[in-house]
Amino acid sequence: RRMDLMVDDRDGVVLGALRIPPLGAASPERDSADGVTHPWLRTCRSLVRTLAPARPPAAPGSGPTRLRVEVDGETLVDLHQSVEAVSVVPGTSGTAHVEVRPASVGAEASPLSAEARTITVSGAHFRYRADAAVSGPVRTRTWEVREAAWGLTLPAR
Repeated sequence: RRMDLMVDDRDGVVLGALRIPPLGAASPERDSADGVTHPWLRTCRSLVRTLAPARPPAAPGSGPTRLRVEVDGETLVDLHQSVEAVSVVPGTSGTAHVEVRPASVGAEASPLSAEARTITVSGAHFRYRADAAVSGPVRTRTWEVREAAWGLTLPAR
């Protein structure tokens, strides 16, 4: 089975999900962006945890932050709007599903979403969680989707 992955501008690899700011641990069997269960995702995350160097757990995000999120060169959210979280997961056919949750004042704000091949996030220093590894702080980072860049062979049940 061939699958997409994301590569950042510093040659970091994301197999599963990218979160900004790092959120609490999600269920390893659920892709929280679309609520679909992917059994192979547990295997991928286990592989990443095995290969990634151990790091101390990151403190949860301290609240809304101002970030600029660009998808394929178009601005999805600019610095004037605070965001609670950004989520990016590889989608289908060489794109990633990007979801931005704006900070809400009073009523809950609707999340913004897009499909993109290139995602750039910039702003004040921010940390991000790529699969099991927390990185940062950085001021800007760009991720590019690589279509069918890796494969996973699973034994028959």
